[in-house]
Amino acid sequence: MARVWTAVAAAGIFLTAACGADPTAPGPASPPGRTPPSSAAPGVTAPGTTPSPASAPSGATAAPRPTGRIETAPEWKTVPDPPLKPSHSLVDVAASGPSEVWAVGYQYGAEDREGMPAVVRWDGSRWREMKVGADEVYHMEGVSVGGPDDVWIAGNGESAFTAHWDGRRWTPHRPFGVAQDHRLSDVAASGGRAWFVSNSPGGASVVEWTGDRFRNVFQSPSTIEAITVGDGRVWAVGHSGAQGPVIIEGTGQSWGSQGFPEIPGGRLNQVWQVSPSDVWAVGEVSTGPEDIYGHRPAEPLVMHWNGSEWARVQIPVARGSLHGVTASGGDVWVGGVDADHPGRPLMLRFDGAQWTARYGPLLRTPGPEQQYEVSDDVRRTVVTAVPGSRTVWAVGAVGWGDTEAGFALRH
Repeated sequence: MARVWTAVAAAGIFLTAACGADPTAPGPASPPGRTPPSSAAPGVTAPGTTPSPASAPSGATAAPRPTGRIETAPEWKTVPDPPLKPSHSLVDVAASGPSEVWAVGYQYGAEDREGMPAVVRWDGSRWREMKVGADEVYHMEGVSVGGPDDVWIAGNGESAFTAHWDGRRWTPHRPFGVAQDHRLSDVAASGGRAWFVSNSPGGASVVEWTGDRFRNVFQSPSTIEAITVGDGRVWAVGHSGAQGPVIIEGTGQSWGSQGFPEIPGGRLNQVWQVSPSDVWAVGEVSTGPEDIYGHRPAEPLVMHWNGSEWARVQIPVARGSLHGVTASGGDVWVGGVDADHPGRPLMLRFDGAQWTARYGPLLRTPGPEQQYEVSDDVRRTVVTAVPGSRTVWAVGAVGWGDTEAGFALRH
């Protein structure tokens, strides 16, 4: 697919650091909107480190998985729960080594209260809570690990909040000052720099931490959910309402929205780069209206970039949503929820030849006394690989409202 590029001045527009300028100053002009092609992408052969996946037309429905009883995958082991308050959830995970696995989310949250941030680190044998000490911060949304002494977290409270761990202490930042209309959704760190995605009533923006200050490098009228960085490229994904998915690619000098197969109702929740010619993005395609819990019926969505075009990839799950993607040892891993088996975390694996669906344990047994209809359903499953190993972690949450609880699995 052709790509739409918009050059951005290298100087950028600076937001705020600990002592910066006015964070509410307008950013650079929005680039031209995404112009998707009129037809779906054909099948692709990826020249990257993973062989080509099976692909489907953009409007295709994923092939249904054979029905029947499923078993818990024995290779996925339950990890003891982190020391968090009740009503907690883990929403993101990242790792730099076997004893440096970080997970973030919230705790003590419910329908009638915002909750408190949750930041935990696995030290090789157990979870430890890493208190940030931030006032008026409720939820953490993203974590990225550049190394043991280079960890960034992103979250929100009265205003957008981020903090950096240097191996000894946290340094907090408010990228937009006290402005309350910006909400961070993810962060990606590499080489002493970090990129954040933020959404506001005026649209979305990508903000870069250069090492001493924040600058706005890209703006979009769409919603951006996730970001990743590697090999000098930054990828961000999201959606543009009913128009479908949005993918943004950036380098040090230019940023732009990429052409994309038309998938009405589609949205992308996470993205991972194996190489510049091997990029994966996952999410879902809505097939109906929201229920009282804010859930929409959906079919899973997996997209692959082979260096020249995006194509939709067939997977062996027909209904559900996907929330995380990573790669390890030549395999691609995807985390999510299978709507036909909502009580178990879903982990999809692509080994270069085929996709396999594996399931974690049944986290709760449905019962007549449960508080909500969805109290036994998995809400999300996100994944990360441990660099230099074949270990993969999956974290997420089961339940809703007062009954919500985080979980962690390791492969």
